[in-house]
Amino acid sequence: MSFQQVSTVGPPVVFAPATPLSSADRGGRLLVVNWNMHVGNGNILELIEELSRQEESKGFKRPEFVLLLQESFRRGEEVPCPGRSRVPRRIPPPDSGVDIEDIARQLGWWMYYVPSMRNGGHVGREAEDRGNAILSSLPLKSLEAVELPFVVQRRVALIATVTDAQNKPKLRVAVAHLDTRAPLRKGWLFGGPSARNRQARGIVDALKKFDEDGLPLVLGADLNSHLGAAEPAVNTVSKIAARWSAGTKPTHKSGLVLDHMFARFPEAWQSAECIRINNTFGSDHYPLVLSISPEA
Repeated sequence: MSFQQVSTVGPPVVFAPATPLSSADRGGRLLVVNWNMHVGNGNILELIEELSRQEESKGFKRPEFVLLLQESFRRGEEVPCPGRSRVPRRIPPPDSGVDIEDIARQLGWWMYYVPSMRNGGHVGREAEDRGNAILSSLPLKSLEAVELPFVVQRRVALIATVTDAQNKPKLRVAVAHLDTRAPLRKGWLFGGPSARNRQARGIVDALKKFDEDGLPLVLGADLNSHLGAAEPAVNTVSKIAARWSAGTKPTHKSGLVLDHMFARFPEAWQSAECIRINNTFGSDHYPLVLSISPEA
């Protein structure tokens, strides 16, 4: 892992179910979802059930899932007291919100979570941190965390290999969340595209280390691209994996296109499609879904 643990957040969490739930009723397409959960306000279980229902209505069997999640959160005493350290303001999860490890346990899925920053100043059992997570109905291995160039807030991207039930590598996935702006002394909003591009180069450089094994690649990211697809960070990531457009619909309630999916597939996977779901499921972002057909 190419990052350093910091004193204001808890340790990474890796969860593997001791007795995975049976996948005998699955066998449909693989759905890779990119979604900013707005710190637990997004309802993962509702999203999974809706996507499963949609797949079955199209004549597919129940799908497998890989969720690439930004702004997931963890709550508990594992998050240390920040002392006098300044921490980011708290984005309140809903009263019914459960943290990402509890969701993984409830589903019986594999999960990898690494906090980027603290979520407010609560302590003890109410302490929280937030960051990226990968949640998968298929096993995860070869887990990596990559601390991106610092701009305004600490950002940690994640990389993992998804395997089939026989532990054979199926594809590599990555998730990233870039800063919303640059520091005031470097242009604030006007300097944001350049700052985010430096962070994009950080995740690209990390992924290039895996080029030789030839595994298919899917990267889901909230690039905070105020310029949409014209943002330099989008072009930077597109150099290693093609951007899969979900059309011109905004991915955030503000009307902006902030979220993107990138993929590098073998020819047999070109029947894949990318769509934006027309429901935020409680978040302020719309999920993007890349569907990979069973022939792949």
